[in-house]
Amino acid sequence: MLFMAVLSLAAQDIDTSLSRHDFFYAGQSKRMRMFIVKDGQLSWSYDNALRDASERLRGEISDAILMTDGHILMAHQYGVAELDKSGSIVWNYSAPQGSEIHTVQPIGRSHVVFVQNRKPAKCVVMAIPSRQIVREFELPTNEKGSVHGQFRNARLTSRGTLLIANMAMGCIHEFNSTGQEVDRWTGFLPWSVQEMPKGTILVTGRKGLLQEIDRQGHVLWQTNTVDFGVTQPQKTVRLKNGNHIVNNWYNEWNKTPMDTLNAPVQAVEIDRQGRVVWQLRAWQSPDLGPSTTIQLLSDAVKRERLFFGEFNPQSPKLFLGPNEPLGKGRGIHPGRVAWVHSPGVATWDGHTGLWVEDRWNNQQKADAMIPEALMQLTGEKSAGKAWNALFRHFNREHGRGNRGYRQGETIAVKLNLNNAITHHDTIELNSSPFVTLALVRSMVIDAGVRQQDIVLCEPSRAITDSIYNKVHRAFPQVRFIDNIGGDGREKCEYYPDQITYSAENGKMARGLARCIVDADYLINSALLKTHSGPGVTLTTKNWYGATDINLLWRQNAHNNVSQDKRHGKPGYKTFVDWMSHKHMGQKTLFYLIDGTYGSRDVNGAPNPKWMKEPFCGDWACSLIVSQDEVACDAVAMDIIIGEWPEFGSLNYCDEYLREAASIPDTPSGTVYKQDGKPLQQPLGLMEHWNNATERKYTKIDLIYKKM
Repeated sequence: MLFMAVLSLAAQDIDTSLSRHDFFYAGQSKRMRMFIVKDGQLSWSYDNALRDASERLRGEISDAILMTDGHILMAHQYGVAELDKSGSIVWNYSAPQGSEIHTVQPIGRSHVVFVQNRKPAKCVVMAIPSRQIVREFELPTNEKGSVHGQFRNARLTSRGTLLIANMAMGCIHEFNSTGQEVDRWTGFLPWSVQEMPKGTILVTGRKGLLQEIDRQGHVLWQTNTVDFGVTQPQKTVRLKNGNHIVNNWYNEWNKTPMDTLNAPVQAVEIDRQGRVVWQLRAWQSPDLGPSTTIQLLSDAVKRERLFFGEFNPQSPKLFLGPNEPLGKGRGIHPGRVAWVHSPGVATWDGHTGLWVEDRWNNQQKADAMIPEALMQLTGEKSAGKAWNALFRHFNREHGRGNRGYRQGETIAVKLNLNNAITHHDTIELNSSPFVTLALVRSMVIDAGVRQQDIVLCEPSRAITDSIYNKVHRAFPQVRFIDNIGGDGREKCEYYPDQITYSAENGKMARGLARCIVDADYLINSALLKTHSGPGVTLTTKNWYGATDINLLWRQNAHNNVSQDKRHGKPGYKTFVDWMSHKHMGQKTLFYLIDGTYGSRDVNGAPNPKWMKEPFCGDWACSLIVSQDEVACDAVAMDIIIGEWPEFGSLNYCDEYLREAASIPDTPSGTVYKQDGKPLQQPLGLMEHWNNATERKYTKIDLIYKKM
């Protein structure tokens, strides 16, 4: 089979030139050498044997990283070193007797992290250039076997964790900076691992298996590099066009000399169709030697961007600083936000089955969270009194008198099922069926609302079976309205031209769902998660799904939704018009953010678990409730920023809240209007807490309750 594969390769039109890519190259061999190839020529080289005796390093190059400042960070089996552009040693750390180091990563300019093969093996964070060990923790490995075969490659992720390839145990670990194992994936033979831009993991296996897996451990695709003549792959480079460059290590310690007439490839490029389009075979003029590392010059690492938890921490740029309140609070207790935290309400292991299954969720805890949140929000001693207080406050504010809910009045709950386009349950994060059932149960039992007066709706997407079945079994007269209809759901209809934007807004949707417009009260039931556009997707982003958009999101306009993430230039924000609309934000009884799971990823399964206080490696297990939409989103935004400050889209994510809280004198100069009349009052209270540890506000009235 291998012979046929080689014949097939020979028949292809394969580029073998050095000029195809500009790259940095290093190899694990008897000679410690590194090269830079640019425009098909050697532009830089390093040969340890040619250095002065005082600058010669001992060992073999297992890992090497070219950085944007021209320095090279390398793990050389018996230590870690940083070299400058001339190849001189900036600093060098020698591994303790009996240990080896085969992988290293920079953490900003002040630290590095490496894995120390030994018994017990350790992950080490070291300050540079002082070489002071500032943190270390043990790593799991087999008791049997050599130190040499334990670990080879580790890489920092975009979320500030460390992925570690454990060769000895055949698994991949993810650790945070405190030494807590965040996740583990078994059943692999990993030599190297790396996170891809969308959060998946690329695994280069010892026996030629190249795989991409999601964070549930499912293999998305794989190929065997042995079929392309790569029998000892160690690292893989993904190109922007989707191709992959895989290096191929040759063992110079083999007893059989290399057949120079049929020298092995040092790297191959494989296109998306599985064809070899480039081969590197440079054993003479120039002789690059065996390959351990190949890195495109365009992928030089900017060390300032790499962080490991609190080491070189990242934080977003925001319009408002800590404790700089803006606007005016709304609600029975103006600006109050109730945060209920109930560990154990969500327990999915992140891998097995679907998170919506009963075995991973505690309905009793969810049932208790809704009444508790409403009592904390209103200050009432019972759930029934809390509901009555909410209805009475709403009706007074809307000129309906000091009265509660009346039979025949409709309450529509706008869910968030942005990841559902069919009724089938998926692994992706949507509104929780357990929180939804708890909300309906409290409305019927505590508030005395008739079942037929409750509408669960998701006008732009589909209501999944887990929600429909769970609620329908308990309360069969509740109505369900979604985008596609059928299976007990009504198909959504729309009123056209319901939204007049305060600024020219292109093709942005202007129609509104009839179930939203016709309702007497709304409850906005959103999710606690980030978003690649506006940075967060909370209550205000949830209004987008009430408009007459297409089921296929790519066919919809998203004008003036995202902020200027680079420069922070103020601008008109669509969200503010939704918040002020009489049939959206101004018709809302209260806002609920479902954070029982929560997620850093807008799409896909809930992921990852929350590491910071008060979550401590669990799901968020939280509900956030308020009558003030601005304050509600502000608190949820602070929780997200506190957990994932490195998330790139968070820059200036507070712009829409600053605009809403600044009316009538907005930073953008926009005159926001309702029914053609300029708004004269802020839409709520905006403030960032002082820090993620103390979580203190000066004006927002945050009540945290752990159940």
